[in-house]
Amino acid sequence: MHRILKATLISIALIIVLVGCSAPVADDAEQVSDPAKEENHDDSIKEENGKVEIDLNATETQWMFNDELMADIWSYNGSLPGKEIRVREGDQVVVRFNNQLDVPTAVHFHGVPVPNEMDGVPGVTQNAVMPGETFVYEFVADAPGTYWYHSHQDGANQVGKGLYGAFIVEPVDQPDYDLDQVIMIGEWSSMDMAHGDNHGVMQHGEMAHGHHGNMDHHGMHDGEGHGDGHMEHHEMDHDVNHEQMSHDEMMKLMYDTLLINGKAGEAIEPIKVQEGDTVKLRFVNTGLFTQVITIPGHEFKVTHYDGQEVNQPEWVSGQAIRIAPAERFDIELNMNQPGAWGIQVYAEQNPERLQGLIPVIYDGYESETIVAADDFETFFDWTVYGAPMEIELGNVTKEYDMILGSDDGGETFTINGKQMNTEEVDGHEVYEVQQGDVVKLTIVNETDVDHPMHLHGHFFYVTSRNGEPLSGSPVKKETLNVRPNETYEIVFVADNPGNWMFHCHELHHASGGMVAKVQYSDYESEFVPDPDIPNKPE
Repeated sequence: MHRILKATLISIALIIVLVGCSAPVADDAEQVSDPAKEENHDDSIKEENGKVEIDLNATETQWMFNDELMADIWSYNGSLPGKEIRVREGDQVVVRFNNQLDVPTAVHFHGVPVPNEMDGVPGVTQNAVMPGETFVYEFVADAPGTYWYHSHQDGANQVGKGLYGAFIVEPVDQPDYDLDQVIMIGEWSSMDMAHGDNHGVMQHGEMAHGHHGNMDHHGMHDGEGHGDGHMEHHEMDHDVNHEQMSHDEMMKLMYDTLLINGKAGEAIEPIKVQEGDTVKLRFVNTGLFTQVITIPGHEFKVTHYDGQEVNQPEWVSGQAIRIAPAERFDIELNMNQPGAWGIQVYAEQNPERLQGLIPVIYDGYESETIVAADDFETFFDWTVYGAPMEIELGNVTKEYDMILGSDDGGETFTINGKQMNTEEVDGHEVYEVQQGDVVKLTIVNETDVDHPMHLHGHFFYVTSRNGEPLSGSPVKKETLNVRPNETYEIVFVADNPGNWMFHCHELHHASGGMVAKVQYSDYESEFVPDPDIPNKPE
């Protein structure tokens, strides 16, 4: 069933008094940036003879989320998301990273199997890049796919303030799409925003959010209720005892603005197509919440998980897609239903506060009202999707458990009862391997929240969920969302020597301790942490 949505403007009252919740703009802050209005010219990326050189600068920037909302963000090259980096399979990539912020930072190329010393994890593979300093990342882009790059220093804070961008490696046999577009999903807290030209402390009262219409998610069924889905006035009760709230409860209160490619509400850029176009959409979740995507009116194929191919994907429709933090889904659509459509995105744990609409407008239908999806009955199930195919990994030589837990109900998080101390990088679980090992891990979530677990430097195959072998295409990933009470078995080949993080990519959970390390016993690192540099790997 579909619902006709008319563009409307909804005001959200945010009743809260916080001293210093939005810092004054620095005197040397950059001018307000809006790349959509700038000329399509960028000399920060140079390509020649299979070598791509990128100048990447971390800076403070004033950013307009829409006509009413702005904030001081941290950005790569002055935009949110950061400059899209698109290279070809086999390219030598050189990224000259310059830190123009007043805090240490670093860059991690998420999902890209780089050499260990290029992994961008302060305290583990390098020292954080101090203000005014430069670090050069260099690697060969030999694994095609949809990836992203982001800070791995104090990540819950720095990624949340805007330090992320898309990194695409096109295969040598890249299909010829009429449109190939990245859609980066994130969240922002209006506690960090200011009105219009007022750059001081956030004003008490309401903040106008552009919006494409009330979006009702009550028809989605998976055994959980989502509420009525309408954007309403939200308040933070002054009498709430924040000390008694869990981390996840606090996140639901704080984050109230969904971002699509750095924009909110009616400022979200439409996808413009013509009938007959073949479109590739690369969805990337850069945020903290598991998001739900619904695509109305069109059949689609999910062609890649985390940039890795699905074997013989079939056309489906009327299925919602869950995408957890750090996951990527590549989706192909045949544009054969002329009209004005709206792809809905909403946070599964927070649908009333975090939702948005991506207009998909056919040529000639610009003035039409938007048709959005409603009452999707099922979720896309990647464990049964696509065609089976034999994958030969060899006999398992190492086998480990990974028990995801919390000793205090959600303030700190553990792996096998151990936590990483992010300031000293110790106390965590270590999985020892040798080059050539075939490693099997059984991951069990004993908490009541999602944990998207990300393995650096490697891809793994998901072989079973809750004791049942996967029956569809082989699933090759490096970020796996483990929901409450779920158990997964994964297998990976130890083929990239180094010391590698394996952590939850709800980055507050990682900073709360949910970090392990895959450590090659036959690898000798040349990196020595500098005790005078405040390395914070999450």
